[in-house]
Amino acid sequence: MKKKMKSILSLALASVALVGSLGISGQAHADNDFRGWPTLRQGSSGGYVRALQSNLWASGYQSTVGSIDGSFGAGVTSAVKSFQSREGLTSDGVVGSGSWNAMNKYVTTVVTDYEFYFWGPHSTTYYVSYVHPGGNTSTLNYYLQYKSNSSTVNSGRVY
Repeated sequence: MKKKMKSILSLALASVALVGSLGISGQAHADNDFRGWPTLRQGSSGGYVRALQSNLWASGYQSTVGSIDGSFGAGVTSAVKSFQSREGLTSDGVVGSGSWNAMNKYVTTVVTDYEFYFWGPHSTTYYVSYVHPGGNTSTLNYYLQYKSNSSTVNSGRVY
């Protein structure tokens, strides 16, 4: 009986931990801006880096960033440092809450609450559209688009 009770208690605690972690992660992604996004630095990779690269293209640094490949290399580091200097931040090449908050100045949220845009004033060519497909806040896709006709240059999944 004691062993069975211990198993039930362990299962209950695991369930609470799972539900709690899902609630926390869901909350972090429910905002329609860059709050709560992870710290990125040279060597980082993945969807958040592709989103960062797209934002840097839309900030006028496309030639410095190079291709949007999800790899935080020397070109991205250089573009981040330039962005940070322009925004009055410490130019260390690490994208933390200060850099994400600076990018939030250029975010516009659409009425649906499932889409937001990064519209950098320093690029006349590109902007980035972020969409929670079907209103599902556990998934976020990005679309790097031309300002002139909204055609997509690059797209992918952030998370």
